[in-house]
Amino acid sequence: MMGKTDLYIKIYNNYLGRVKPKIHKMPSNINQEICSKCKLCIEVCPCNILGMNKTEAVNFIHERITICLNCGQCMAICRTKAIAINGLSYDKDVIDLPKNNIDYKKFVDFLANRRSVRNFRDKPISNEIMDQVLDAISYAPFGAESEKICIAVVNDRKKIESALPHIAHFTDNVVKWIENPIASYMIKRRSGSEKYNTLKNHLYPMAKLGNYKLEYGDRITRNAPAIIIFHASRDAEAHTNNSLIYATYTMLAAHAIGLGATLIEIVPAAINKAKEVRDIFRIPEENDAVMSVILGHPKYSYRRAIKRNRQKIEWID
Repeated sequence: MMGKTDLYIKIYNNYLGRVKPKIHKMPSNINQEICSKCKLCIEVCPCNILGMNKTEAVNFIHERITICLNCGQCMAICRTKAIAINGLSYDKDVIDLPKNNIDYKKFVDFLANRRSVRNFRDKPISNEIMDQVLDAISYAPFGAESEKICIAVVNDRKKIESALPHIAHFTDNVVKWIENPIASYMIKRRSGSEKYNTLKNHLYPMAKLGNYKLEYGDRITRNAPAIIIFHASRDAEAHTNNSLIYATYTMLAAHAIGLGATLIEIVPAAINKAKEVRDIFRIPEENDAVMSVILGHPKYSYRRAIKRNRQKIEWID
């Protein structure tokens, strides 16, 4: 008779037999005629899929191709442009690095100068400027599967306004859910402690005091003329981290152009719970909205920066 341990091992082995790694298409062979054999591509590849074959030529290791990230590191460092990764080309996807003309002081000044802007002038953003903001995201790093992140660009104040009543209604529901012990327990169980505590300790008290009621004006999107929403299939790899990285790049790019911007979590939360909001912003049913950024021309200029104390820093010797 098979014991429990043997049964568990059999079930586990059967499971492993069904799990198939994602197969990337085999990258084009390295052009050996122009390859300088400097081996830098071997050094920088994060997945170690490059090596030397028996003839001392740099080549892709066939059995490791399945873990290629398509990050392009090998193409970026190759002096002779001898490498071609599937889906990437030197003509369309790779540019020569510009000179880094920002030193640390200028960089910190740039960060200190950026503020979360929630007051905007009654002035639309041109599509050309929006394109510049979006183009900056092209240079953002990613955790995995960057192409699975979707970006909804809503450069239309009227459309944003059409979603506000439904978002406000969602905040009213948050109050009911948090104050209902059963609903509150289910939210915590389903969403995890981080999201639950964010709802309970931040969104709930503001909604409870009527902060998001439209009779007081738009305290949700702050009269912003545009909003960018990052979303992806719920099972897409690293989509939460990637969305937050892209949203941060969006915010910094907007500041560099002269726009004001800030991250807004309430809109994605409403999208994920209210079909009306999801439909207005055309977010697919199977997708999870992660973060949004509101943008506009700043109404006011700040005079000072706020420098936060980072008290949780510990140097580990």
